[in-house]
Amino acid sequence: MGPLGDKLKNILFGGTTDPDKRFYRTFMIFAVGTIIIMIIAGLITFFLTLKGVEQTMIPDVTGLEIENALVELEEKALYSSVQLRYTQSIEDKGLVVGQDPDPGTSVRAGSRVVLKVSKGSAVERLDDYVGWNIDDLEAHIKSMVSIYGPLLSIQKPVMRVYDNASSGTILAQKPAAGTEISSSTEIELVVSKGPIGQNRKVLDYTGLTFGEVIESVTKTNIRFVFTAKDAGKKEVPGTVVSQSPASEAEVPNDTIMQFVIARPDNPPSGYVFGILERTLPDYQIPVTLKVEKILPDGTRTQLFTMKNSGGLITIPYLEEENTLLKVSVSDKEIITYAIRGISQE
Repeated sequence: MGPLGDKLKNILFGGTTDPDKRFYRTFMIFAVGTIIIMIIAGLITFFLTLKGVEQTMIPDVTGLEIENALVELEEKALYSSVQLRYTQSIEDKGLVVGQDPDPGTSVRAGSRVVLKVSKGSAVERLDDYVGWNIDDLEAHIKSMVSIYGPLLSIQKPVMRVYDNASSGTILAQKPAAGTEISSSTEIELVVSKGPIGQNRKVLDYTGLTFGEVIESVTKTNIRFVFTAKDAGKKEVPGTVVSQSPASEAEVPNDTIMQFVIARPDNPPSGYVFGILERTLPDYQIPVTLKVEKILPDGTRTQLFTMKNSGGLITIPYLEEENTLLKVSVSDKEIITYAIRGISQE
């Protein structure tokens, strides 16, 4: 066989003459060789495939109808998925209003592009709001803004007229119900002030002490809420510095007045300023609410009495330490509150 043949024979058979050993050695060499060839072939195929994946640039399809946008993406060998959403204009319906990734992004062919497509405006025709309460409509519009954007708004100031309908009832609207909405729309409303005699004109309480305010509003059973703040420049401590509704406004008789007091500064020694806040049950018919104070020496004095339908009550006070505030409903005491100084708390 010659020298080369002898070397090959020695590698393959190791110089052995045993047929079994020679067969086993030959089989193992063949198996290892086959595995090495398969690995090399797989690597070559992988790198050829990787090299063959084309890059493409994402086109700008915003503003196109969805059908045309899909065609453009297919021409670029790109896949698409669609997300529907409301927009402010009916004219946007069926148009692409956004995309992800952004136009101009370089990606591999076969990548996916998310198309955001308009369903049009959330409200395509105005509802009939006549008979609604204006507060309910404002809440409805606010909920729509948080979801769909500023589609509707109420023109201010609202025209209010006396009418047998309860206060706050919408009597007329413009545009009329059924009007198509093509963009953000402002609604003009005519709202009932209630029958003549069921409203009152708000007085100006600013500058009065909280005691004077309570004496005034309880005479006509006007419900009230007090809060307190530190006195600002040109504000007199211990007096009302702002109110809502404002003076001269015409409001329903059951409107709650909200007052802000400038906290008294340097109260007399042994005296405490504060506001007692409690929430009463809602009563089907107004009950008699009476508030009294009992001084440390036992002297009992009535602060005020009024008709009340329940809910939040606030009672501001500037009294001696250890004074008791007594709140009664229909002559039944329901609250006893002891006024304590800071050192006693």
